[in-house]
Amino acid sequence: MNNPHPVSSYLQTLRQFSRNARLYLAANIIQGLVFSIYMLFFNLFILARGFEKDFLGLLAAIPSFVGLIFAFPAGAISDRIGRRRAMMLGTLFSALPIAGITLLTDKALMGALFVVFGCARTLNMVSGAPFLMENSTPEERTSLFSASFGLSTLVGFFGNLLGGLLPALFALLLRADPESVPAYQGTLWVVVGLSLLTLIPLALIRQEKRIGPISSASSSFGAAVNASLPFKLIGKLLLPNAIISIGAALLIPYMNVFFKEKFPIPDSVLGAMFSVSSVVVGVATLTSPWLAGRLGKIRALVLTQLLSIPFLLTIGFAPWLGVAMTAFWIRAALMNMGNPLYSAFAMEQVDESARARVSSLMGMGWNIGWSVGPYISGLMQVRVGFGPIFVITAGAYLIGSIIPYAFFAKTDPVPCKTET
Repeated sequence: MNNPHPVSSYLQTLRQFSRNARLYLAANIIQGLVFSIYMLFFNLFILARGFEKDFLGLLAAIPSFVGLIFAFPAGAISDRIGRRRAMMLGTLFSALPIAGITLLTDKALMGALFVVFGCARTLNMVSGAPFLMENSTPEERTSLFSASFGLSTLVGFFGNLLGGLLPALFALLLRADPESVPAYQGTLWVVVGLSLLTLIPLALIRQEKRIGPISSASSSFGAAVNASLPFKLIGKLLLPNAIISIGAALLIPYMNVFFKEKFPIPDSVLGAMFSVSSVVVGVATLTSPWLAGRLGKIRALVLTQLLSIPFLLTIGFAPWLGVAMTAFWIRAALMNMGNPLYSAFAMEQVDESARARVSSLMGMGWNIGWSVGPYISGLMQVRVGFGPIFVITAGAYLIGSIIPYAFFAKTDPVPCKTET
């Protein structure tokens, strides 16, 4: 019998996803629109308001710092109330602070709102991976994780394209400058509206059965910490995330600022550039199950992340916009396509009852860098510029990419190829 075409096999797997999984993907697609527009213009809105980069860095660091503290309790909450309710609460209380930020100028109140935003985002984050595990079979799991990440990223093409046009549209309606505060305010209100729209598919999800009765393992933070968990394994899973997060947090939130400063370009061009990035990342991510099927999840992850590093440095030091943009797209695809593979691999290593807590801990590892990185980056940009930041990020990516191979290459052997 001939082997099925990879594309046909992948599409067949997508059709077999459960109703809950498909609704989650629908919500994720909307969130992809939200995230792409938010990431494109939130920094520019804060700077247009007249705040300095050091305050922008502090504001950007707050959600991750909160996530570092709240991740484990969030996992316990997700276990107790169920994934659907947790994700709905997370979505609602992610949208409301963004609305408040557009109306406030007091730094203390803005910081308080971002504390709420950080808690809500963390609740969403720690619920996602366990939900996917609970609503998929082992055969479709890698494809579901890849589809979740890939489709939300792919739809970012439309989010960035739409986002790039929104400030000009609101400027026309409000008779303001396209790079003014009112134009960016209107754009962020679109983000709020789309985020609330995500509640519809989430509400349609059938509440999953609890993994088991709520026990001391998840009923309180202190009890959860003392619960039986494979902490040695978890430490190995967390370490690469923590190291990569340090590099990512220094640079990735400010890519829009970097391009605007080094190559003065209008918002429409910036939006188009990020749109293309979303397409290539989305397509690359959807191909990651194919790559994992030939190399294994860990080898595929390590290979693609290492290949991305030269392109990262090219972005930072290329004197031409065209070269920097092309490197930006390639780097994004290579660095991100392995993310769902690592998430799926991590969830497969632990018992079902521990997945929410392990997901919480992995979120804490990722937030280590993001809790301080954006603030440090803001200070570095003012004093030394972006050059050293690119070098530090490349070093962190190199170390964080090698570690999973050292820890897990033998745990995740190369899949056997069989003739059919």
